[in-house]
Amino acid sequence: MTTDQSTTLSLLFPPDAPAATTTRSGIPNEDDLGLHMIVTMIDPDGQHQRFIADTLSHLIYDPHTIRYRQAIFADLQRLPQLVEQLLALLPHLRDLTDSGGSLLWHSDTPLLQVASRLAELDNYVRCVEELSSALDDAGDALSAEGLLALRTSLNTLRAEPDYVQLAQELPELRSRMNEASSITIGVNLDPQLNPESATIVSINTTRFAGKGTLLDRLLGDHAAQETTRGVSSLYKANENQPHTPEHDLFRDMRRLLERIAAPVAKVLDRYRRIRLGPLATIEPELAFYLGAVKLANELQDAGLPLCQPKIAPADERTCVIEDTYNIDLVLRMRHLHDTELTKTVVTNDVTFDQHATIALLTGPNSGGKTTYTRAVGQAHILFQAGLPIPGRQARISPVDGIYTHFATAERLDIGRGRLAEELERIATIFASASRHSLILINEPFTSTDYNAARVLGRDLVAGLQMLGARTLLVTHLHDLVHDALALNNGTTHAGITSLVAGATITDDDSEGLQPTYHVTHGQPQNVGYATELAHRYGLSREQIARTLRERGLTD
Repeated sequence: MTTDQSTTLSLLFPPDAPAATTTRSGIPNEDDLGLHMIVTMIDPDGQHQRFIADTLSHLIYDPHTIRYRQAIFADLQRLPQLVEQLLALLPHLRDLTDSGGSLLWHSDTPLLQVASRLAELDNYVRCVEELSSALDDAGDALSAEGLLALRTSLNTLRAEPDYVQLAQELPELRSRMNEASSITIGVNLDPQLNPESATIVSINTTRFAGKGTLLDRLLGDHAAQETTRGVSSLYKANENQPHTPEHDLFRDMRRLLERIAAPVAKVLDRYRRIRLGPLATIEPELAFYLGAVKLANELQDAGLPLCQPKIAPADERTCVIEDTYNIDLVLRMRHLHDTELTKTVVTNDVTFDQHATIALLTGPNSGGKTTYTRAVGQAHILFQAGLPIPGRQARISPVDGIYTHFATAERLDIGRGRLAEELERIATIFASASRHSLILINEPFTSTDYNAARVLGRDLVAGLQMLGARTLLVTHLHDLVHDALALNNGTTHAGITSLVAGATITDDDSEGLQPTYHVTHGQPQNVGYATELAHRYGLSREQIARTLRERGLTD
């Protein structure tokens, strides 16, 4: 990290990361997977949501880069004092980012830029010193490659002659600029006491204030130590009313101020090649990690399990997680009063391997099928972002894309039916996905009749098996599951399995199926498609009878 550095240190990508580190297609759908609440909670100050969303959605496919990020996260979570120091420094780093990432200086820089450039340089040195100090304080507890490289780079920078000289000269430069805190103007009046002419009397190191209050006078006007009180109110400059050119007074004022600023500008010209690239780049990256540590700590403090998955080879196409859960749902539930998450949150296992590459999930309405599907997607996203995932332990192969298809309401403006739109969306998956992708399909073909949906579903599953990608398909078509399992005969590269969202039936069957939210391997429960749909829309015999009783039409 030199004052004219052209390369940039990153906390997200190691210096030897391959060019094709992130996926370019199969970017996860934020709405389908319930990512918005997760992004919001990771953002530590409300300023980085877009960056965090982009970081999560661009899946890292390179194992070395994932490990690089995992190590940085682990160091930060293990060192709470370092996290506090970095959180305090974050606003100042953000100021560097907002300045454009560069302090290129020009000898003809206008007067009004001198003060702002000086402030930028001052903030630059402050950030270098405080960030270096925070990392040095961590000592040998720091082990992540990225953080160690940042510490070394900062220490190298602090030893460079140009930087040392800048740090030494800044106090004097600030002192010179502070010589012009205010200007005294003398105004001559004509016999009618109208302003007639004016001149600049002096340049002062103190500021003027408006007329003091009674309380100021009673308390001795402590503020007068740094300001000079006027005999009237203090009037602010109106930016919408520019100074007229005939005011020679303002031209004289500018010349006097230029005289003060000229020596400062001359010194600053020596640092024209200073760039803020490294510090400006790591600001949003640090925010990403710091927010993720905060979220992880909150989940663990609530008694929920988190783990850093082991990285499996991509060709294994495996995903094994013990006791995972949907973070989006947990974050929404935690706002409920008296909610003990360890007793409320239902965890589930996930298993994808060569023998169970494609899973068909059935179960009652509102039985947790969509929640489980989103949990699978969220786990892959967090894992490939280098963050811990919900679960006690996990082993996952990176995916080169996440493709989702969740049922949407029919749109009247597209000129064709919902089924046609649905088929078109599914076709795009086969046009882009590979055997190393993750595909999540939530209740397809509900816009057509049972038999047509079964035929379409059977062809869809056969196509998914030929593709060989990890797939979770949620369906109410119980017969489709039996059709799909028959496709296992003779296949060796993409096995199909059946998952069931558990449910119990009440004694009087007045409420139909009562979900347990546990997802396990098994055959679809013995409840017909039509019966389940009837319960979904309140049309079972018991539900109809209750509706009529409530309306007073039956006894």
